[in-house]
Amino acid sequence: MALEKLARFISLPEVKVLKIHGKISIGHLLVICEKERASHEVCIHCAKPSSSVYDHRWVSIKDEPMRGLSVTLKIKKRRYKCKPCNRVFTEPIQGVLPRRRVTQRYCKSILWACEKFSNLKEVRKAYRCSSGFIYTTLFKELQRKVSSKVNYPWPEKIGIDEHFFSRTGKIKTFATVVVDMKNKRPRALVKGKTQAELWDQLGSIPGRENVRWVAMDMCDTYKSFVKDFFPKSQIVADKFHVLRLLSPHILRRRKEITPSRANARAKKLLLCSVLPETQFTQYSEHIVYTFRYRRAILCHGWSVTRWIRRLNL
Repeated sequence: MALEKLARFISLPEVKVLKIHGKISIGHLLVICEKERASHEVCIHCAKPSSSVYDHRWVSIKDEPMRGLSVTLKIKKRRYKCKPCNRVFTEPIQGVLPRRRVTQRYCKSILWACEKFSNLKEVRKAYRCSSGFIYTTLFKELQRKVSSKVNYPWPEKIGIDEHFFSRTGKIKTFATVVVDMKNKRPRALVKGKTQAELWDQLGSIPGRENVRWVAMDMCDTYKSFVKDFFPKSQIVADKFHVLRLLSPHILRRRKEITPSRANARAKKLLLCSVLPETQFTQYSEHIVYTFRYRRAILCHGWSVTRWIRRLNL
């Protein structure tokens, strides 16, 4: 029972453990395995199924250490002969990359050890491998780790905007920035803003159907691109650009309703010198009423602006 649990813990997918030899004195564990027979295997040369076994080979694969013991998997692999192309190939093993003699979990374990151990000498002693192999595996795993974080599919909410990039003479070059709104980080940077440039540089990112909301300014180029590139998304006007359209009109109206003190004093003196007292009183009441009405409209406009600012788009 204990041996079966140990075999399930050590073995790879689709691999059957036949026997386990433990040499505690030298800190080594040898596991003899055999891959389970499948109905057929796909030829790596012509991609056609083949079920004709050519011969067998034993390969030694180094696995992740366990309780201070180095683990070696000795696997019996079948070689198939493909009749259509008349070539021989070896069946693959899940968890072991082609032409490698270590498992993928062994490489991930080296990355963990390099992050936790104090120096690489202890890593070399614990994993019984050379310094060159540690450096090579470490940088490959770090590159894979970074690429998995950067090259993820399109998120549900994104933002698109243009930024000035460079100037050549009088010609300005713009860059398009795509932002991941959920993680609050840039997702892609495209040099240019035309549809052809956007399609060419963003077409390789998977998961376009995941995008549901796109925050952007109402640029015609971006609108047509989003409708074609993200068919399931809805366009949301960016609040920054909405405020940018409203603010100049509100400020101009405010200057018309509430002029400066010097202008107001000059108008009052001019009216006093020209109009009689009765007409001046009536005109003043009309000005006060108009001022209050327009000021109410202005306050309503500013309240709309503050409400837009509070939106969390």
